[in-house]
Amino acid sequence: MVKLTIDGKEVIAREGQTVLEAAREAGIFIPTLCYHHEIKPYTACRLCMVEVTKGKRTRFVTACDYPVADGMVVRTDTEKVKKCRKLVLELLMAQCPNLPQLQELAQVIGVEKVRFSKRDDDCILCGMCVRTCAEVVGLNAIGFEGRGFNRRVCTPFDEPSDPCILCGACSYVCPVNVIPVEEVDGYRIMERWHKKSAMVACSKCGRYFMTEDELRYLKEKTGLPEEKLRICMDCR
Repeated sequence: MVKLTIDGKEVIAREGQTVLEAAREAGIFIPTLCYHHEIKPYTACRLCMVEVTKGKRTRFVTACDYPVADGMVVRTDTEKVKKCRKLVLELLMAQCPNLPQLQELAQVIGVEKVRFSKRDDDCILCGMCVRTCAEVVGLNAIGFEGRGFNRRVCTPFDEPSDPCILCGACSYVCPVNVIPVEEVDGYRIMERWHKKSAMVACSKCGRYFMTEDELRYLKEKTGLPEEKLRICMDCR
């Protein structure tokens, strides 16, 4: 076990935990927009910046990927930390000014105005959808394109992505809810990825619960007979 101090509170953490994980288990709030416990830290949003002191050295680090150490002192609410987070959030709000999730976070962090020129994007480029598709689903159906102001998340060549099974995992993890999934007349539609697929009805209750693309993928991945995969979780 590792003993450290976070905001004056002694915290016992497990070896290998990050500062963010230790803080959350101790009930200490650190804001994030690109973190999920099921995928590797990416440090894209930089909102989880904290001040860490080890020995005589103090530095700013991202809490989501920085490992705990015995005797470490972490400060999550110093004036420098707050100033850093406000700047990061201002930049995100300049890029995506109409996202309610950012506006709500601004109230928590204390951002009252945005000093930078505003754009009209809706993607904060956190990479959650890209990493979930690659690391959790295992398909790499979407990815980043371009650099700087032109960087965005899309399918290859902006065309329907063959690997995409419309599982909706990307939509589920999106922290700003800008990857809509529609289910209409037995079809699942994700316009952002230019994709549409017929859905599969549960063989017991008749409720649509996955796409045909998902069924084919799971059959190949698991080796289970199709009749078992055609039963929804509620009926199993």
